[in-house]
Amino acid sequence: MPGPRQLVDPPTFTDRNFGLLSVVQARYDEPDSHWRNGVTFQTLCGMGSSTYDPFCIVPDPATKAATHTTPIRGAQPFTPFAEVDCSPVGYDQALQRARGVDALTRSEPWQVENVFWTGAAGGDANAVYPHLAANENVLDTGTVPTILLQCAAATVTGSTGLDVVEGIGRLEKALGDCYNGQGVLHIPLILGEQLFRAAVVKADGAQLKTQAGNLVALGAGYTGSGPDGTFIPNAVWIYVTGPVFAYRSGVEAFNFRETFDRANNTVKTIAERTYVLGFDCCCLFAVPVSVGGIVTGQPLSPF
Repeated sequence: MPGPRQLVDPPTFTDRNFGLLSVVQARYDEPDSHWRNGVTFQTLCGMGSSTYDPFCIVPDPATKAATHTTPIRGAQPFTPFAEVDCSPVGYDQALQRARGVDALTRSEPWQVENVFWTGAAGGDANAVYPHLAANENVLDTGTVPTILLQCAAATVTGSTGLDVVEGIGRLEKALGDCYNGQGVLHIPLILGEQLFRAAVVKADGAQLKTQAGNLVALGAGYTGSGPDGTFIPNAVWIYVTGPVFAYRSGVEAFNFRETFDRANNTVKTIAERTYVLGFDCCCLFAVPVSVGGIVTGQPLSPF
């Protein structure tokens, strides 16, 4: 009679590359935790102008005018968490806690990407600002001056599903018209192999960049929905923003007494941490891209 099956370790978990957290400007474990109430920031947006040498010119050159603005924006917190339910028998408290922290570590990149795309958290739509899939501005009018929490995405080409090369090109052009720095393209994972096949992105260490130098967040948690939250058959939306910052707390895990469910004699180990994400100038461009491969034909045509 054979003996019992041997207990062995599971396969090792390996992080997926090139997600949103690979391209953010990380502000992790800030000693002043007031950012967890949300943040307000004043940015500098604009592209400048030009004039000419007034020597021997009649009349004089046109009067110079302001070329940049200093909008005030806000960003709200959200808290990814992971819960592992297990019998308390046979596992010490340190192991229970480690299991909860491990579960959070594995799942939080997807959670952060999903919230940043949809704004949904805690079962509520549009609970977190700013996010990508948005078709109207949201203002905090309870402050002086008013703070912009969310800007409406501008669709660059309407609802025509382009191939990934043209789609990225048109987004980079829209970004370049309003911001002369490095931006971030937000692209659902389903387009990943198309990006590599078309050679429009390259790996630069732990980050992806377009050939033009913009960062690429290739998100498994990115849903592909449009600014109005809907989907196009056989296409996904992609977005471009200015640079993205991310505040992040340390991991918090509840103690044994707080997580023990006496009604079911179960330990509900919970680990969580809080994020705030925001992005700089250029609010906010979007274009739909075909998931079917290379699209031929005229520009702005799916055929």
